Amino acid sequence: MPELAELRLTADYINQTVKGKTFNKVKNNPEHKWKPLEQKHISFTIKAESRGKELIVYMNNYPVRMTMGMSGYFRMTKTGEEHKHSHVIFESTCGMSLSFIDMRRFGKWWPGQEWSNDRGPDPTLDFEEFVKNVKSNLHKKVFDKPICEILLNQKYFNGIGNYLRAEIIYRIEELSPFMKANEAIEKYPDILKLCRYMPELAYVMGGGSIKDWKNPFLKESGNFMKCYGNSSMIREKDGTGRTIWYRPEHQWKKIDDDQWDHYSGLPNPKYYS
Repeated sequence: MPELAELRLTADYINQTVKGKTFNKVKNNPEHKWKPLEQKHISFTIKAESRGKELIVYMNNYPVRMTMGMSGYFRMTKTGEEHKHSHVIFESTCGMSLSFIDMRRFGKWWPGQEWSNDRGPDPTLDFEEFVKNVKSNLHKKVFDKPICEILLNQKYFNGIGNYLRAEIIYRIEELSPFMKANEAIEKYPDILKLCRYMPELAYVMGGGSIKDWKNPFLKESGNFMKCYGNSSMIREKDGTGRTIWYRPEHQWKKIDDDQWDHYSGLPNPKYYS
């Protein structure tokens, strides 16, 4: 799933490829069951901005908020040569078209809407507000969940997804992904700094090496990734059912009943032998 860095790269790609172009037609693919995107002007220009996991495409000044779902991306092609999974097509007057392509059809758009109110500040664009939003809510029950799960909560960690959480947790060697989030953030405050650093690194490095997404500028991506997708790491489901990658030393080990010292509450010598 495209995360913060991939959304920013998508906005860059749109802005670069639409430069100098005027558009005069919006086409919707009837196979996509989401709401159709209506054309508000006879002709219009396009620009894009990203924030966290959201993208806004402006048609003149008319906003269309979008999420990429699991596999969404944009491509500029000659009109008539659009990808078969293009669901929204913006045709220009110069014979080129900008298409939103989404093979798995999880991407969505909300015409006329700006940024969502239920997502936190982007940690790369508004770091101070991001930190404030997290720290002022550490007392809430949701932060009793493991740090690996809360990092996916977009109300507090807008733009952080599966590969970024793995890379953030990996960078703090002593941090267990299963430590309670409020305790982890208080003990390892660098977690919040990494929520800015890792997406910025991913952006500079061309995005993550993730399924169904390729760098729109055809640049090799994922060279910075040390944990996600690494066969030497532990790969299992977290409490939400999402797959998490983490250091082997933090894996829970099952201890049989006869290996416990029930008086001390610790494993007995049999476990260590």
